[in-house]
Amino acid sequence: MFTTKASGYFALATILLVLGLLLQDWQLVALVLPVASLFFLSNVWGLPERVKVRLSHQVIPSDSFGDEDIRVRIEISNETNGNLSNVEVHELVPDTIKIEKGAARIRAQLKLLEKLEVQLGFPSPIRGHYPVGPVVVRARDPFELYLVEAKAESEVLSIMPRPERIRGAELRPRHLGPWPGIIPARTLGSGTEFYSMRGYVAGDDLKRINWKASARHRRLITNETEAERVTDVMIVLDTDVTFYESAEAELFERGVRAAASLASLLLRQGNRVGMILQGEERGIAAPAFGKRHERNILYLLAAAKPGRAVIPTDYAVALLAKLLLPARAQIVIITSLMDNTIVAGIRGLVTAGYSVLVLSPSPGVPVRFESESEELAYRMLMLERANTLFSLEKICSVSQWPVGIPLSVVLSKVRRLRPMIRV
Repeated sequence: MFTTKASGYFALATILLVLGLLLQDWQLVALVLPVASLFFLSNVWGLPERVKVRLSHQVIPSDSFGDEDIRVRIEISNETNGNLSNVEVHELVPDTIKIEKGAARIRAQLKLLEKLEVQLGFPSPIRGHYPVGPVVVRARDPFELYLVEAKAESEVLSIMPRPERIRGAELRPRHLGPWPGIIPARTLGSGTEFYSMRGYVAGDDLKRINWKASARHRRLITNETEAERVTDVMIVLDTDVTFYESAEAELFERGVRAAASLASLLLRQGNRVGMILQGEERGIAAPAFGKRHERNILYLLAAAKPGRAVIPTDYAVALLAKLLLPARAQIVIITSLMDNTIVAGIRGLVTAGYSVLVLSPSPGVPVRFESESEELAYRMLMLERANTLFSLEKICSVSQWPVGIPLSVVLSKVRRLRPMIRV
């Protein structure tokens, strides 16, 4: 194709030729010859008739937890039957990425069948999805009148939240799956917790014999254990953290880390886990099992952004829970409780038989206030949040997560609450 420079020369030559003919000024017409000669020489000594460039583009790694540097590897192969003396390589990167190794735009020469490898390096950006590319390779003739372009599509760099190693909370949903797990099922079966005793039957495991009880009753007595199963869990991350502006980012990131950590823990335990992002940025990962599904959830959380919800949280959660979860399953809601309308939605879920655990990252106290009215607004907001907590504690399990306290410590104190709902 023609470059912008060639189009300009061609337009200039056309104008000179037309004016010369109209004015019958042959000197003006003669000025077209140098431009025509330039195009002629460009065709003789320019690009080969058929230009073929093979291009590969790779981001290493494409998924990261943000604790390693990122590399971009570009490989260009000249498969043209000739040399390319004027090659430009241009990698498009977001403005938030600051390249420390290499350059996003370089010029090079490629001999016949030569391969050129370009590497870029930059520190890992913050959590999020970043399109890296596309990378464009342009080959021009020495006069830069003709242009051949090759392009490799962009790659997505995903910086995901790193799950913390935590211990589980005491989840006691009414719905349990048939697979073995760690949640007590209130029935006889394979497990670790004592359930009852019975007389010995031939074939019973000798390790389960209760020797003290056997000596007291003068016959063999066997311990029975409570079955342990897995369940279906839906984790809901409420992304509305409208609060004192300087504290919003920290409060929101704590919620994202908690969602990632709980999802990772529950999936390792064998549960079927789903994720709902509820706020300005919405997303759903339907309940599923396994390591691959954990990656899908972390990929979804990488895109989470704070913002006020367009659809009310109570309505969205109630609707999606009934669509995606069996009755009486477990729902974990991670929310800053800045919107008191969520109480009605949780009340409806508990009434429908779902077990609900609310994990609420507590806002920190701002270092300073700009004015007395701002401080008064903060205190009123905290008072309203305290009232919301008080209302929720009557209907479901609630756990506050203060700043500076490990999540494992908070979850270890969670106990199942017997709902006391007034209908």
